[in-house]
Amino acid sequence: MDKPQSKEPFITKPLALLTFGHLITDLGQGALPVLLPFLKTAFSLTYTQIGFIVLVQNLTSSVIQPLFGYLTDRISLPWLVPLSVMLAGIGLGITGIMNSYYTVLTAVVLGGLGIACFHPQASKLVHQVSNTATKGRSMGFFSVGGNLGLAIGSIGMSFALNQSGILDNTVYFILPAFIMAMLLSQNLQAISPKPAVVQAAAATVNVANKPTVNYGLLAIILGFVFVRSSIHTGLSTYIPLYYINYLSGDPMYASYLLAVFLFAGVVGTYTGAALSDRFGRKTVIMGSILITLPLISLFPYTTGLATLIVLALTGLALISSFATTVVLAQEMMPGYIGMASGLTIGFSIGLGGVGATILGYVADHFGIPSVFTVLAVLPLAGVILAWFLPGKLFKR
Repeated sequence: MDKPQSKEPFITKPLALLTFGHLITDLGQGALPVLLPFLKTAFSLTYTQIGFIVLVQNLTSSVIQPLFGYLTDRISLPWLVPLSVMLAGIGLGITGIMNSYYTVLTAVVLGGLGIACFHPQASKLVHQVSNTATKGRSMGFFSVGGNLGLAIGSIGMSFALNQSGILDNTVYFILPAFIMAMLLSQNLQAISPKPAVVQAAAATVNVANKPTVNYGLLAIILGFVFVRSSIHTGLSTYIPLYYINYLSGDPMYASYLLAVFLFAGVVGTYTGAALSDRFGRKTVIMGSILITLPLISLFPYTTGLATLIVLALTGLALISSFATTVVLAQEMMPGYIGMASGLTIGFSIGLGGVGATILGYVADHFGIPSVFTVLAVLPLAGVILAWFLPGKLFKR
């Protein structure tokens, strides 16, 4: 028999607000790859320096996320949500008006801190306001906001850089952050569960069954997320650079390619999350990385429409496990929801920036095409790690 469907609405006001906040916060992560070729020209940067910018953004937006997760598991900090949206917007907005490589890095750090503050607290609130039977879909919907922010950020930055003023136009990204921060501030009660609900949940965890964490399985999940993030960050960073600096192509066309990749990830995010509620977390995670494996190998040999199709399928498959890995970690760490979110959304994903820096070294010494050779091999590591995740494959 099918499970009875919940009569409670799936998309609630708190979930919608947190999702749109996620969208605005993550605009910078989609906008930065489009901005990089212009920064490279403006400051005569090497590919290694470009990779270091990506690393700085990822580390500042990720390494401290588990710290905020630790804090939010003990103290409810809903005010961090609007504050972090504003910080992320300011960091992105001032990046283009900086006058040196080092001040650019400073702006990137500021934006990264905003991202780091947002994700653990917002993800915890999503978990708390979601219906038990639809936690996968709820986290998927929330994750769609972030991935949609990546895609819109790439399109928005491309449009801004093609107007008079070029790099100075990044300041306009502060406006949506300000508006969203105000909306979230005015609705703090809506996005925060009632104290009684939170206390009841805490009592269930701490009194009835004190949680234990399987650190071996947790390490496997984080290892998988690290591999997936390295692939995603590598593709996001080097698709524009490949077409603009290596093939001498149109920057606008390069941004469209990146947008196709990112928008497909939006579709994959929710699709994978919904499927994981039905077929199991492990099935979706393994399937996503297996499909990605041949697609990345095909990319350098495609042109025209074939390129768009391959990039779309790659983005859809690769990111289809995004929300699923978050929910799986949360299920493995009851009582540590904020920490689980900080580790999977932040720490291990952000370490993908290490991969971007290494790929920058590869590009400087062996050429940009070699970057895609490395990226084509990485899914093999993901397949191996996914095999050892808990759960059964193809279980309904």
